[in-house]
Amino acid sequence: MYISAQPPPVLTLAVPAENSMHRGTESGPLKLAPYQIVRATVAEGGQERVVLNLKQRQLTAETRVPLKPGQKLHLQVLSTKPQIHLRIMEEAELKHLFRTLHSLGRDLDLLPLLKQIQANTDVFSTARGGLPAETQAVLAELIQLFQASPSVLTGTHLARLWNSLGLDLEALLARGQGAEAGSGLKSALLFLAEAARHKDQETGNIQNILEQLKLFQLCRHRLWQENVLFLPLPFPFLEQGYLLAEQDRPRDDESEKQEMSWKMTLNLRLSFLGNLQIKLLIEGQTLRLRILCESSEKAEILRRRIPGLQETLSTVSLHSCFVDTGAEDPITSLVKRLAPDGDHFLEAEA
Repeated sequence: MYISAQPPPVLTLAVPAENSMHRGTESGPLKLAPYQIVRATVAEGGQERVVLNLKQRQLTAETRVPLKPGQKLHLQVLSTKPQIHLRIMEEAELKHLFRTLHSLGRDLDLLPLLKQIQANTDVFSTARGGLPAETQAVLAELIQLFQASPSVLTGTHLARLWNSLGLDLEALLARGQGAEAGSGLKSALLFLAEAARHKDQETGNIQNILEQLKLFQLCRHRLWQENVLFLPLPFPFLEQGYLLAEQDRPRDDESEKQEMSWKMTLNLRLSFLGNLQIKLLIEGQTLRLRILCESSEKAEILRRRIPGLQETLSTVSLHSCFVDTGAEDPITSLVKRLAPDGDHFLEAEA
């Protein structure tokens, strides 16, 4: 793991976000979001005050570290109100973050581990007894969910997965909701890891899953800044998969007839079909669907299946459905979403 011995240097822009105007070619508000990673070049150096070229603007910033003209910086947004604070990221940290993000979804096979734990609960028991009832219930529910056939999975199952993974553990603990916090997979694995350590048992597999859950939490927190819900889909029949969902509210707040709509994207990778991006727009009881495949051959396979799709829909009617090419690898797409300046961000690994 990358660890910095020194506190990270922070730059403070001399103007608040809503008044960030150009000294260059563009004007208007400087749109930055917490945790966003951006690239800047030092236009005018100094030891206390510098000028940065950032997002096609020249902005004055206060600094506690000397910077030289022409120096290129990767900056992470710490806050945007009342002032913009940007943390300078070191190259080693960027490389570690890049590698970490690209490990999302790799070797995340939960079902065998959950079955092993359930079949050998005595190994993970403590001096005070066996697994807590909440932990056993979480294991049983997830095993049942991951054993289900893809054809029977519904939105209800995905809602159960949202609650069962325990990605909001720390938030629940901070709110004093200990009982709710203890009912998720992350809490269960933390308990099992601690119990196994007391018995000098190997915890490698459990720690690997915990690292993946931490990455999922990073993604969920970062995307929530954009009002986007992130749900990982660690099902055995998927090589990789996650769901992004965003709710659109009616433009006219006084109109009671306008229904809220949902924009959803399933980013998947399957052994047979490869990469898939399934875009859904749900407006009331109407569904518009667009499916992107990685090749024209895979797209033709799915086109032949479209006529039978309508028969499987029970709560919405299919208004339109298009199948095309252009699907990205799910993790590549996610990394670009997490780091809007993706091209610059990826340069750090070169």
